[in-house]
Amino acid sequence: MILARVIALMCLLLFLSPRADGDETYTVSGEVIFPDAEIIFISLYSSERFKNYMNRPLPPHPFSQILELNPEQRKAGRVSFVFTQIPSGTYGILAFRDKKVRRILDQDVFREPLSGYTVNTFSANWEDIKIKVDRDITGIKIQF
Repeated sequence: MILARVIALMCLLLFLSPRADGDETYTVSGEVIFPDAEIIFISLYSSERFKNYMNRPLPPHPFSQILELNPEQRKAGRVSFVFTQIPSGTYGILAFRDKKVRRILDQDVFREPLSGYTVNTFSANWEDIKIKVDRDITGIKIQF
């Protein structure tokens, strides 16, 4: 009985203790400000993935999001975003907007993983968009 309690206590302490194995994850959050949009695509890119981003699909979950804007968000011209469980590292953050909702695919197909979508245009460079994630990052503002 005492052995079982000691084992249970050790398991509880191990579960509650901070990670020391380098698997820390963080939250990256902010706001996108836009004059006109129906959908916002926002992604975190590694430097390697960014090198040829136009010919690659968007990064997989949790590194990409599709924000379908409701009428209130479209009228306000702003929407918040939050990436969770992002491993430490250096990432570039990109956002793209779709003004006219050009969904050619069926609704069911649209819900496929984000890696099924590709990016068409972008004009910045890595140095302009990179952020170091070694803690929770808040207050990012992206303006179209």
